[in-house]
Amino acid sequence: MRVVSQLLLGGVAGLALAGGAKAADLPMTKAAPVEYVRVCSLHGAGFFYIPGSDTCIKIGGRVRAEYRYLEPLWNTPGDGRENDATGFRAVGRLNVDARTATDWGTLRAFVQVDVFADTGVYNAQPGPAGDSTDVVLDKAYIQWAGITAGRATSFFDFYANDLNFGAGALGSLGSDLTVNLLAYTATFGNGFSATIALEDRSAHTLNGVTYAQAGQRMPDVVANLRLDQDWGSAQLAGALHQLNSVDIGAGLGGVGFGSGPLGSRVGTEYGYAIQAGVQVNLPMLAPGDTLWLQAAYADGAISYLGVYDDFNIGPVSGLVSEGVIVNGDIKKTKGWGATAALLHYWTPSIRQALFGNYTSLDYSAATLQQDFKVWTVGSNVIWSPVSAFDIGLEVIYQKLDVDRDLAAPVIVKRSEDIWEARLRLQREF
Repeated sequence: MRVVSQLLLGGVAGLALAGGAKAADLPMTKAAPVEYVRVCSLHGAGFFYIPGSDTCIKIGGRVRAEYRYLEPLWNTPGDGRENDATGFRAVGRLNVDARTATDWGTLRAFVQVDVFADTGVYNAQPGPAGDSTDVVLDKAYIQWAGITAGRATSFFDFYANDLNFGAGALGSLGSDLTVNLLAYTATFGNGFSATIALEDRSAHTLNGVTYAQAGQRMPDVVANLRLDQDWGSAQLAGALHQLNSVDIGAGLGGVGFGSGPLGSRVGTEYGYAIQAGVQVNLPMLAPGDTLWLQAAYADGAISYLGVYDDFNIGPVSGLVSEGVIVNGDIKKTKGWGATAALLHYWTPSIRQALFGNYTSLDYSAATLQQDFKVWTVGSNVIWSPVSAFDIGLEVIYQKLDVDRDLAAPVIVKRSEDIWEARLRLQREF
């Protein structure tokens, strides 16, 4: 028995030695280091380090489904029958925010892309409109050491449709533009900052049909003073805007360039806009409550009032212009507007916004243009059954009144009552 045990132990030892020898003959490889995603708390929630880099990145977006009713509108009797009254919209948004800490402050790159699929009333009128898909580079900018370069929200804007879904068929709830720009912002502490910006003129221009715009000679110059504190924010902004006509002798629409008494000489004027706004937090009513107030005046720069060239209603159809040509001179359009908006949380998951605006435009020169006024009032109620998911309904009423109509036929309407409703479902991520 003792002999058998010795033989078994010797066999096991021999196998172990043989196995060890074979393993020693195999080439040895070192395991590659594993890169784990690390949370980056330096720039706020949602950021993580790009593996192998000191740059933090945040990826987000949203999906929106929206359904709109807009009362069919007409310029002359009967032509409203071809306009759509309803429409569907689907929007997909993706944004990427990359930030790196440097000795000169944070280096930031931000990109936001929206993809729209629209039908019916969301498309240009008259209808019936088909199905359209558009990809929009909403924002793409770099920020570093106070510099902002690329495509971003205009530094003139303040309220910028913060609470309302839509701005109504006639717009006018305040300037809300994304433009190509180059800006510098200086911060002074205690929430004070000042910005000077060069913004592309094309986003701020309204030609209409009585103003033959010449090529861009200079961008708009925009500046603001801003205060951000725990109680809210305040801003004072101004803009300088160049108006130049390719043919101040041609008159209406630039027809027959060079045919007027002044030939093809280009005329130039300078318009401006100023705006003041305040946003006040109202936690004494409910957490999250806020009030917005702003007012603006424009002389030759009416797009800064939120009045854009897509007006297509009644007596102002296609006729909105920042200036007109009269006797060889560029006569600037003047206007002003005021906006108020209130957000109230009835419960932590149910909130309601009330908003209103008054805008008035004055073509002081005796032209075919019509002075007009627009009243806008609206409200929406939003339910958030779970975090980052909203279901909302909004109703807007607008009233258009035309003060004078020097040349339009009698059949053209001089006032309009406009009703609009939107149902929206939106998921943020």
